[in-house]
Amino acid sequence: MTIWPGTAHLYPVVPLVSALQSAGHEVVIASHPDVAATITSVGLTALPLGERAGMPTARAAAQPVPPGMDEELDRVAAALALDGEDHHPWGDFRQFVLPATWEFHPAGASSAQPMPGIDDLVAYARVWQPDLVVWDPAFPSAAVAARAAGAAHARLLWGPDYWGWITERLAAARADGSAAGAESPLARAVRPVAERHGVEVDEELLLGQWTIDTMPAPMRLPTRTVLVPMRWVPFTGAAPIPPWLREAPKRPRVALSLGVSVRQFFKGGEEFVGALLESVADLDIDVIATLDASQIADFRVPPNVRTVDYVPLTQLLPSCSAFIHHGGMGSFAAATATRTPQLIVDGDIKIVVEHADGTTTSSSHKHMDMRPTSAYVLSRGAGLLLDQKKHSVEELTKRLARVLDEPSFQAGARRIHEEMMATPSPHDLVPQLERLSARHRSRP
Repeated sequence: MTIWPGTAHLYPVVPLVSALQSAGHEVVIASHPDVAATITSVGLTALPLGERAGMPTARAAAQPVPPGMDEELDRVAAALALDGEDHHPWGDFRQFVLPATWEFHPAGASSAQPMPGIDDLVAYARVWQPDLVVWDPAFPSAAVAARAAGAAHARLLWGPDYWGWITERLAAARADGSAAGAESPLARAVRPVAERHGVEVDEELLLGQWTIDTMPAPMRLPTRTVLVPMRWVPFTGAAPIPPWLREAPKRPRVALSLGVSVRQFFKGGEEFVGALLESVADLDIDVIATLDASQIADFRVPPNVRTVDYVPLTQLLPSCSAFIHHGGMGSFAAATATRTPQLIVDGDIKIVVEHADGTTTSSSHKHMDMRPTSAYVLSRGAGLLLDQKKHSVEELTKRLARVLDEPSFQAGARRIHEEMMATPSPHDLVPQLERLSARHRSRP
């Protein structure tokens, strides 16, 4: 397995790795050296790629846009003929997904240019001879390593399939002649690596021989890719259970989290933290807020709020009557698995980009998962939105009180839990992955 170096990319694969290992398979997780310790801390085998000194630092959307790329992406957007809601997945892809891909697939790279982590992955795959490579869509060159080693390969999605949606729409535009001068950003990123290792670039290389899709069906973007649905079994880290969590709450408990990955890679939203804290102050509830010192430094923390830097959601949420969060897929899945009604924050995060000359630029965007997760939660009656721009403190209080008091929200939470449980688990998938691997690998 390969992952982009972040816990939000590691945690979704842990249950599948565990299922494969329990069935007797050997599994390694390849990624940046910076996450090797995190991988091993959850009991899995890490394959650090490249030397730490020669590898880029993961910056996610804070990665600068390469020179000339904005103009090229404008041509792609024109070819896609975006309309209405189509602008949202394209905007998320452009703002969040592509920059993560550029970090390890530099724009403008040539096939003659050494690519430390990727070359290491290809070399290891040729020696170790895996039967299957499951790759993170933000690390697409893993497909090159799979093909170079004769292995089957598949993507494991941690969000909507932006890559498949855009690649297929561009192919259709190219077929009718409306995509002149617009190259697939994914093909552009992978081509130098593929040429360097003697691998042909085609749709199968770009999108996998099949796709393991953890998204509920209503949240998926329309594509023709071969899907193997898999239930998102939440894994949110491992830690000792704290003493205060060993007793049943004496009044309703509410969890509040704005996401570890948001805290790590982005800025902004802090002013809304103050409004959220103020909104719960007069309610007869206990709030557990996973906020660090920097996020609460400027605000009064009410007596009924306990702040902790981190506690696994899988430990916290079973005792909670509601969950306030930023709309990230991991948080949504943890709430769904525990039948917890959700209040999703509709707000902006601040992206600060540091350029080579030392200057910085910043912009604000909605979290890329917020729209699909909130739309699904609202469609099933499992929660409400908390709008950062529109809702006063009083309205925030009313919305939380509604979710706590009205039985319909608990019924909605049970509804999306039942839909999740109807999807095959990672354990259920193992025999299918074995069959698909045997069929698609190109060596005996």
